[in-house]
Amino acid sequence: MKENKKYLIVGSASVAGSSAIAAVRKADAHAHIIGTTSRTEAMPEVDETITGIDLSKPKAALQIQDQLKSKVDTLIFCPAFGNVGTPIRDASLRDVEECFQFSVNPFIELAQDLDTSSNIGFSSFYWLDSLKAAYGSMAFAKYAIEKIAVENPERFRIVRAGLFPSKSIRGICIMIQRAIRKDAFEGAAELRQGWKESGLGFPEYFTHYAQSCEKRQLAHYLQNEYSATTSNDMISAIELALSPETAPIINIVGGSRWLQHDLPDVPEFLIENSPAFELADSVSLQASLVEV
Repeated sequence: MKENKKYLIVGSASVAGSSAIAAVRKADAHAHIIGTTSRTEAMPEVDETITGIDLSKPKAALQIQDQLKSKVDTLIFCPAFGNVGTPIRDASLRDVEECFQFSVNPFIELAQDLDTSSNIGFSSFYWLDSLKAAYGSMAFAKYAIEKIAVENPERFRIVRAGLFPSKSIRGICIMIQRAIRKDAFEGAAELRQGWKESGLGFPEYFTHYAQSCEKRQLAHYLQNEYSATTSNDMISAIELALSPETAPIINIVGGSRWLQHDLPDVPEFLIENSPAFELADSVSLQASLVEV
């Protein structure tokens, strides 16, 4: 009897993790899912739970490997954490290095050490106006994992998603709200004025603003009328990423999906932060992991 395929979902309690679990169940009815979480309780949605995983600790990837009972076929890596609330061009090298320790290094380390045939990560449209002013170190992490996927399309897939509700978005909103009160970046005054005139709470206002940027700046890619990205949209994109016959980058914005085999043109504001960009651009499966 053929053994069921095993899927390791790191960060399975997150919004992206929940979508990944649903996508795997839809794509493979016989899937055996192993989930990791920082919590101490087992997750009923998965077949095995590896608890107490703190990716901010340097040995977290080894801790995951030590608790695996058999070979894993597919790795889905959901975690993303880094200092946000500052313009991408102003992100410090230290912040970017620390972001990589959580958001990039464990992904690469697990993919290499487990020798998984399929590896899926998540990215964003970090060059949009709504994010370039406040995405900070995270933009370089997203660029790095996209670069890995494009260079290794036989093993890596990245789901690049439009804005969807998550803890990271809530955190970004809090940091941006603080920053615009101090005029901490170019365009902060205009953003603050728009917020005041809207009569909305800042998270709701920023969500509307970010969605307007998606609608305007990605219009030439959208096959359908613009709509906000939902969990069902994420599930469909992850299902596509699970297919061996697809591109290294799967874009999803609402009901529109499109594939890319190459990186987009690198925006100037990323390159202008030369220490951080050089670090991100140097990341590869062959290179050493970023050390702090």
